[in-house]
This record gives sequence, structure tokens and C-alpha cells, in this order.
Amino acid sequence: MRKITSACIAVLFVFFLSGMCMASARPSLTIRPNQVGIGAGFNGTHVSIAGEVPEGTSAVIRLLGEPRDETFKEKGKALGVLWMNLKTVEIKDVPDVFLMGTDGTDHIDWEHSDLAFQSAKGDTDNQVFDEFLKLMEQEQFYQVENGVVQYEQSENGMRPFTADLAIPSAMHQGVYRVEVLAVKEGKVVDSAAEELHTKLTGLPAFLARLAFENSLLYGVAAVVIAILAGLFMSMLFKERGGAH
Repeated sequence: MRKITSACIAVLFVFFLSGMCMASARPSLTIRPNQVGIGAGFNGTHVSIAGEVPEGTSAVIRLLGEPRDETFKEKGKALGVLWMNLKTVEIKDVPDVFLMGTDGTDHIDWEHSDLAFQSAKGDTDNQVFDEFLKLMEQEQFYQVENGVVQYEQSENGMRPFTADLAIPSAMHQGVYRVEVLAVKEGKVVDSAAEELHTKLTGLPAFLARLAFENSLLYGVAAVVIAILAGLFMSMLFKERGGAH
């Protein structure tokens, strides 16, 4: 009887240890900095991401903006002669920002994979979505960076990684979801997520607050700033012209 009891305890202990290992073998990530200030001289930046994925999987980083509906004008030839806006096209529930970072080792066309931009396509027509992607990539809101994920030596069944993800200069204020996907053979095994906050600072923050609280004063300030900017550029070119 004692032998049977001891065997049961041993089996339960093994299951307990297995459960602890499975619980700890979850992806994780941290973001530094987790808040980015967007001032007048903001020209893009990088955020550092570190974490772990289970051994045998690859880490894929995704930064996603808030889903929203995007409206565009579709151009075409009217009567087969004049190029003009023909109709309005709406794409529903697409992230306003979609940045992706990979280790670059898998031979996968990430831009057209189900884990990247295609995951946001929904029922949108292929041609319309392709044009949408061209526009978003041109404005740097949709980007894939290969080779930015680096690994360290695996330990305790986990694979530590680090990554530097580029934040474009066109980034706007908001809350973004940063994910690490543990990927094996092109499929997501598990994932983890944290938030990245971007916040207007300095002059952009002042103008945004002014526009919200006093639209008339904001309009006057915008005109004054435009005039001063024009005068500055005029003086700058005049000085350059006089130097020759």
C-alpha cells in the first residue's frame, strides 16, 4: 500500500513539474521605451524589444495601430479620356499602422503572408487592397523589417531574443499593440502583447490642445506660424544666394 501511495505521489509530482514547465514556456516581451514623445523635431526613432519564445519557434514582432475605417477616392478614366475620381472606396477595420520585424531566416514573403498585412484584408477586393498597401507603405505606416530579431542562447526551454523596431517619423499620437508571435513552420504557436504609447510634446501638443479648446485662436496661430516659416525660408535662401 505504501508503495502504491509513493508511486501516486511521484506521478503527481511529475505532472506538477510538467505543468510548471508548460506555464513558464509562454512568450514574453518588454518594450523600452514604452512611451515615445512626438515633438516638432521628431524624425522617427527606434524602440528596443526583448523577451522569450519557446525553444524551436521563431519570434515575429508586430506593432498594430487601432482598427479604423479608411476612405479613398478611386481614380479612373471618365469616358475613356480624362483621369478623375470615379467613386469612393471604403476599407473597414484596418490598422492605421502595421509594423513588423522578423529574424530574416525563414524564406517567407512576410508582406503577403497571413501573419502580416493580409491579416487585415478581410473582404476587401484584392486590387483595392493592393492599392491601399502601396499608399500605406509609401507613407511608412506599413513596413516589414527583416533581420532585426536577434537570439541569445536557449535556456530552460526558452529562446531569448532582442529586436530594434523602427518607428517612422509619420507616427501619430495613440496607443499601439506590440506583439511577439512564437512561430513554427509559418504557424503561430503562442503570443504575448504589451502597449506602446506615443504622445505629442512641445509645439505639436500645444497646437493640438489649442485646436481642441479654441479653434479660432488655433487658426490665427496657424497663419502666424505659416507666415514666420515663409519669412525664415525667404531669408535663408536670400543669404545663400548672396553668398555666391
